[in-house]
Amino acid sequence: MNEERGQALVIAAVLIGVGALAIVGLRVVQDRVLANALAQGAGEAAVEAAAAAVADVYVAHLDALRDRAFDIPRPPADIVGLLARPATREAARAAAVEAAARNGAVFDGAVEARCVGRTIEIELHLAGRLHRAALPADACSPR
Repeated sequence: MNEERGQALVIAAVLIGVGALAIVGLRVVQDRVLANALAQGAGEAAVEAAAAAVADVYVAHLDALRDRAFDIPRPPADIVGLLARPATREAARAAAVEAAARNGAVFDGAVEARCVGRTIEIELHLAGRLHRAALPADACSPR
């Protein structure tokens, strides 16, 4: 081989190597973006399921209070206490675990629910991200 052909082969080999490296890099980035999107979706599904479970408990509590509206003394709507009950917390956690599993993730943390103004805020951490949902809850606000 003469010098010009040898140099052309070296340049071609370098360009092929750079192209292969770029393709591998793009594939890694694509996989990371897809994993992040799946984790985000699983977290959103988990927090929404937890919020639905808390909403069910909240509505059942208000219905029970409504049934006793004429009792003397009238029972208070202790929503802060309701949210702190182990049964409420476990219902929310179980719903989050199931929703995360359906979306290919594992949730083994806790679900936090608290009154903030006239809403119930639900929070959980999944895959290192904080996920939040809120429910309108007039009973959270003192009258």
